[in-house]
Amino acid sequence: MEQFNIEGINILFKRMPKTPRIAVNFFFKTNKKEKFYGVNALLSRLLLQGTKKYSALELSKEFEQECIDITFKAKQDYIKAGLIFLNEDFNKAMELFKDLILNSTFDDFEKEVLKIKGEIISDLDSPKMKLTDAFIKNIFKEHPYSSTHTRILDDIDKITKEDILIAHKELLKAEKVISIVGDIEDKDSLLEYFKKNFDFMKSDISKDEIEDIFTLKNNENVWLTKDDASQAQILQGCLIDSFNSKNCAKLTVLNNILGSSGLSSRLFVNLRDKQGLAYTVRSQYETLLHSGIFNMYIGTAPTNIQKSLEGFYIELKKLADCPPDEKELQGAKENIAGRIEYFSQNNAQIASVNGYNYIMGLGLDYNDNFIKEVSKVSADDVSAMAELVINSPKLTVIIAPDKFRPADF
Repeated sequence: MEQFNIEGINILFKRMPKTPRIAVNFFFKTNKKEKFYGVNALLSRLLLQGTKKYSALELSKEFEQECIDITFKAKQDYIKAGLIFLNEDFNKAMELFKDLILNSTFDDFEKEVLKIKGEIISDLDSPKMKLTDAFIKNIFKEHPYSSTHTRILDDIDKITKEDILIAHKELLKAEKVISIVGDIEDKDSLLEYFKKNFDFMKSDISKDEIEDIFTLKNNENVWLTKDDASQAQILQGCLIDSFNSKNCAKLTVLNNILGSSGLSSRLFVNLRDKQGLAYTVRSQYETLLHSGIFNMYIGTAPTNIQKSLEGFYIELKKLADCPPDEKELQGAKENIAGRIEYFSQNNAQIASVNGYNYIMGLGLDYNDNFIKEVSKVSADDVSAMAELVINSPKLTVIIAPDKFRPADF
């Protein structure tokens, strides 16, 4: 991947010869707290709902006729527009995206508000979605990362069209990057094209107003009653170091051994296979710009709630007290490296990964460097990380019938 700055426009480019489709990702960094939860989510949806030139229906037809796939996604740290199209349709795809980002009318504002409310209400019918919502909302409190379904539902009727217009202006002033992967032979003409036609993608690197949050003050428990549930949903986790920490690679290896490697992970083998506690069980380590989360999830019979919580602790304690052997450690490292490689195969994945690494300040060689860091992780490092997770204040969220509620909840 090559990196260029053309009069303030950040461009990443990788030529992939003999590939029929080009992938272009536009990343816009979000570094200010939303006025109301859901502003960025609503903005990203409205950008596809009509411009001064095209109605929403006409836009849909344009993209369909030209076989252009486009998505907008609002994440915790950025908004991303992803486009995939045939090589010969580059100019048309860029013309349509430029129209979307500069000339969206946001006329379907009220209609989109109703749609997003309906989708959220439908999503929250899922106990697992409700569990995750409560976990994120409570672990981040009033931090901008706590923009969950229920938070958005509480705030969305407060959002005005003027709020969306202001957020759109902020988006155009944000730090940005264009990530391009495809069979484009004339690199100089490509750079000249963006210099001439995409001056709105110049970056304004303003101060990041979002604070870091890497730990909870105390252990916390949240109980959500669902008396008709046949299964208890449990999510327990802590705030922890993110990708800028020396512990990131070590925590990634711990996560793989503990619960993210599927059938071979310790939580799966010991809690599901051997004890029959779980329908589903896993661990997850999520890295964000201003935080990191390490958590463990299990779906189990309500009578097994206490036993499952003890199981989380026991599996971590085993790793803290007795480092993994070389075979298990090496298997985890190979699994991590394989996953990174697997998700960097096609043009769309390469454009997305490199754009993400750039906008997060990680550097274009981050994946290669991270694999090297993973290779250096020792068995004792894994034990130290297990101890770190054990000693970190945790949030535990449970959804189950009230009669199974533990005394400390």
